[in-house]
Amino acid sequence: MNVKVAGILLFVGACSAPDTFVPLECNPDSFFPTEECLAQMRADAGPDAAPEAGAPGPGPQSMGTCMEACVPVPSGGAGYWSEVPVSVRFDKPEALPKFCPSNVPNEKFRLFDELIAPPAECEACACEPSEGTCEGGPPQTIEIRAGTCAEGVAASLPFSGPAGWDGSCTSANALPAGASCGGEFCAQSVRASALPGPTSESCAPKSVAPSFTTKREWKLGALACMANTNDDTCGESAIKRYCVADPGPDYLSCVHGQGVLEPCPDNYNHERHEMYPEEPIDDRGCEACECGAPVGSACMGSLRLYDDGACSSEFENASLASTGEKCTDILPPGRAIGAKAVTGAKYVHGTCASSGGVPKGSASPNKSSAITFCCRRSHWIVE
Repeated sequence: MNVKVAGILLFVGACSAPDTFVPLECNPDSFFPTEECLAQMRADAGPDAAPEAGAPGPGPQSMGTCMEACVPVPSGGAGYWSEVPVSVRFDKPEALPKFCPSNVPNEKFRLFDELIAPPAECEACACEPSEGTCEGGPPQTIEIRAGTCAEGVAASLPFSGPAGWDGSCTSANALPAGASCGGEFCAQSVRASALPGPTSESCAPKSVAPSFTTKREWKLGALACMANTNDDTCGESAIKRYCVADPGPDYLSCVHGQGVLEPCPDNYNHERHEMYPEEPIDDRGCEACECGAPVGSACMGSLRLYDDGACSSEFENASLASTGEKCTDILPPGRAIGAKAVTGAKYVHGTCASSGGVPKGSASPNKSSAITFCCRRSHWIVE
């Protein structure tokens, strides 16, 4: 009685099965073909038929030595392939076990495919308030008007400072009290043109390189495991075979090669997978932030008017701005205007529109570190 028959009888006795049973249909792709299946295949092939390349020889049980599965080395196909197959489970990454099965305990690879890597999520760009200087000096023109600010048209007298005036105290073009212009007081209002605008303005980005986050997800994972193998227990064959452990129906027997390789070997062409390390090539990020021209900025100052020529008796302090001219009524009308000064020039911050900060780059599998698997059809599949 051979080992296979003894095993069947033992199984039948242990389970109290009936005295007769129906044998399974012969599966020529099985790793464990029965003696009857082998005999049937030989009869179907004819007495002169040569064994098909990669086809199983006598089953491991009939050899009496290999108690697992005899699988062939790869035959045909371009590229370099590992001679010894590995057991590979392809599944969602989260469904892969943390460890290899006990009968194939050595983890060879843990790789991934079907990368999903959306663009970076960038922090919105923003700009600091503008900075600038106000060094343009006093208004270009100042005049004393023989009419109030409400009167659009009135006679006027020049009241600007001397050539090259920097805004400091000056009595140039002073007007005595009671001065008459066409029968009415000359000193009823003082009108000044706008101050010169800011110079050397700019806004700085709050962050030149905006912060960002990236996400990635692999939809397919591969756990490749291997055990110690023995090529001396599978008997003589036209193609060398290894006795390998069989971890179950979730695993395929595959050969592998470094890089993106094709075609698969003739006897390992049921499935082909390109798998990659968990870390992809990833240059995702965000464009640098930039700021446009300032808007709403200005220069402010004060026009000071004095009764005397030494700027010791001030009677008016009117605000000036680079955004427009300024008119100030003189009370009481007709009083003396002995001197003037423009002081307190300061910069008023504006705002800048931001740009940039858009996603850039991409993530892709590392092709240079790819591992290609070519796998045999699982002998657990019964059709």
